[in-house]
Amino acid sequence: MADITLKKLSGNCTDNIGNGTIITIRNFQSLDFDLNTPISTMALPEENDSKAILVKGEGNTLSISVSWTLNDESSTISTAASVITTNEQLHYWIEDVQPDSIEDSWQITIPGDTTSTDIVRSGTIRKMAFNKSSNAPTLYDGRIEFISGDVVAGES
Repeated sequence: MADITLKKLSGNCTDNIGNGTIITIRNFQSLDFDLNTPISTMALPEENDSKAILVKGEGNTLSISVSWTLNDESSTISTAASVITTNEQLHYWIEDVQPDSIEDSWQITIPGDTTSTDIVRSGTIRKMAFNKSSNAPTLYDGRIEFISGDVVAGES
């Protein structure tokens, strides 16, 4: 599979990542899609299960989790900065990529076999996690959870 990319779409926050910046995730370990279709069940009194009424009163949600290994790269992972070493990548994700406002919106692209089978969603990064194991003291495992949807901020 080709590289997974995150593109900064909007946001005017205190981060150092300008709109249009692309971050490349290489060395991915796993990719999870969690599509939630909320449906409520209303069972009817004194009836069996086949008479239950199913109600869909909410829309669907999709979250995409990506796990990868942070290691020294031969080229930068960002179009906005030189980010090559493992420690530079960790610092970049925590200090610069970290969303600090709902106004920070991103687009994730999961490449398919052809561009017509790419999965492209807009949304934001809901969670980031990084860990280091004593078995590989020079590497980090990274994980992001991306939530798909329109990023909407209220006017003040």
